[in-house]
Amino acid sequence: MRSFVAISLRPNDILESAIHQVGQSGKSVEGRNLHITLKFLGEVKEIEEIRKNLGNIRFGKFTVTLKGMGAFPTVQNGRVLFVKAIPEDVLKSLAREVDSMTEDIPLDHPFTPHITLLRARYRRNFSDIVSRYENTKFLEQDVTSFALFESILKPTGPIYNVIEEYQLM
Repeated sequence: MRSFVAISLRPNDILESAIHQVGQSGKSVEGRNLHITLKFLGEVKEIEEIRKNLGNIRFGKFTVTLKGMGAFPTVQNGRVLFVKAIPEDVLKSLAREVDSMTEDIPLDHPFTPHITLLRARYRRNFSDIVSRYENTKFLEQDVTSFALFESILKPTGPIYNVIEEYQLM
């Protein structure tokens, strides 16, 4: 089962508008699929131990803000356009907790707090888009839980199903 651990987000008009405006630059993410990935687990054979281990995380509720944009690997030579998520230190701390509870699965890349807006087929310069949205606050949301998701890849786009949700304290 292809899976990941993430914080679900509720899209709003500002975020939906930005997704629509940048969508011509690549394959945009559907609003219902917006999330902050805490750890991508990949193909997992035994999900029960992961479910149990994630239930041991004790972490406080917090508020996340989505503000500004960036691109991977770089703004000038990017394939992925994203919105930055803050507070970085809190999100990194929660991601470390998730990683420690799933330590048998190596990280595929260092954690960067963000939500993906679109994936471009070819590398491109996203400088104009990133500078246009530099000071835009897209969303502020209370984070009261995170979840273990199953990811089913389809030609029309991924389908994410919640396997288990974990409440924050």
